[in-house]
Amino acid sequence: MSPYVRTVKTASGATAVQVVFSENRGAKNLEHVGSARDDEQLALLRAKAQQIIEGEQQPLDLGLDLTPVATGSKMAPVPVTSERAGHLIDAITGAYMALGFDGATNAEQVFADLVMARIVQPGSKLDSVETLAEIGVASASYATIKRRLPTYAEAEFRDRLTAACAAHAGIGPGVLVLYDVTTLYFETDEGDDFRKPGFSKERRLEPQITVGLLADASGFPLAVGAFEGNMAETRTMLPMLERFADSYNVDDITVVADAGMFSDGNKKAITEAGLHYILGTRTPEVPYVLQAWRKANPEAEYTNGQIWTMADRSGRGPDGVPHSITYYQYSWDRARRTLKGISEQVDKAEKAVAGKIAIKRNRFVDLKAPKKQVNWALVEKNRALAGIKGYETSRVDLTADQVIGSYRQLLKIEKSFRMSKSDLKARPIYHHKRESIDAHLTVVMAAMAVGHFLEQRSGLSLKRLVRTLRRYRTFELTIAGRTVHAASPVPAEINELLTKLNPEERPH
Repeated sequence: MSPYVRTVKTASGATAVQVVFSENRGAKNLEHVGSARDDEQLALLRAKAQQIIEGEQQPLDLGLDLTPVATGSKMAPVPVTSERAGHLIDAITGAYMALGFDGATNAEQVFADLVMARIVQPGSKLDSVETLAEIGVASASYATIKRRLPTYAEAEFRDRLTAACAAHAGIGPGVLVLYDVTTLYFETDEGDDFRKPGFSKERRLEPQITVGLLADASGFPLAVGAFEGNMAETRTMLPMLERFADSYNVDDITVVADAGMFSDGNKKAITEAGLHYILGTRTPEVPYVLQAWRKANPEAEYTNGQIWTMADRSGRGPDGVPHSITYYQYSWDRARRTLKGISEQVDKAEKAVAGKIAIKRNRFVDLKAPKKQVNWALVEKNRALAGIKGYETSRVDLTADQVIGSYRQLLKIEKSFRMSKSDLKARPIYHHKRESIDAHLTVVMAAMAVGHFLEQRSGLSLKRLVRTLRRYRTFELTIAGRTVHAASPVPAEINELLTKLNPEERPH
């Protein structure tokens, strides 16, 4: 094994710095360098330890007088004149450049810094100045940031970012895009024409906005859009698709979304616009094709993965091709979970009807009957549907497996939204003007794209990656009037990680 620097806490609360040369069944061959009681001393001791590892000089032999200067009864610490989390900065900057964002924003440095700050430590625009300073980046002033924000809300600026994302994702004819919406609330009681109370996915009563996100099949974000807080989810999709198609000049798009995103009018508008859709359908009744199969096979059981096909019965095109096809698939695991839930609800319904527990909300209790009773017809219908999931599509040229596989990619866009609301804290609680909110979401989308890129290359979550690379720093120390450069030692596994992140820039 290669020698490495080890730090351990001592009984007195100091941090001991050691060089470990070898290990054998728990026993270590090491050399004690010294103990530090503050960050400056620790940085110096790490530098000494690295010199020992490199073997270029004996420890403490820097050609300098390292005796700390006495100030009264205390010894003055060695000053660290600068500190930089270079590996983290380089990783984020490398991803930003690889995505083409530098060119798309005309090398807008303030925007790049805001994206970096949001990845490192999400917070307000004022907080971003402190976050960047902590990792060694000199950012623009808060006044300059506020002055530049309106630029990031402009449609042209956002469209250029969308085009860069689409180019990175390899968007072309026949592209498959995922669509989902979320809501972001504001900590205020007073709304406006944009921030309005509405259906909240977080069950909040405060004013909110509705945010739509387009992503490619891998969950890589392509475009983000903000809408009034009370706008129906079904009305957000088509404007997002049309804007995306226009900004990247592609008109052969298949959008994948959940049933809640579609109304009959929505599906018609999408197909009339020359686009296609794949959606998960609600199945309130046993479909005709399943009834027919059951009638023909009264004793048979469904098999895991079994698929039934039903063409659109409302009409076919002039060539006899149906306008849409719905595939129904049975999943044993889905059925198991659903039947377990039904049994639990039926048990509560029977106790509620018997007066043993209070009736709260239970769909199997028939309150309209002359006497409260369990709705057994509804129970049996739900049991018959257990394990059945429907998938409707206008892409009649795709196979059932292709349609179902495309729909399952929606899990990836849900992950993107989770990243934006947790790791990147997208909720714009610091903004009130529409312009500032749009600018904020532009920064968040770019940070999501950079984060996705870093996760794909590193194999680590964004939060873990930032926490790992943030520890390895370079220092400038002033010793006896001279500047000494020092660096945290980088273990072999971190070097491997850095190679994954920037393979073209690191030696093999």
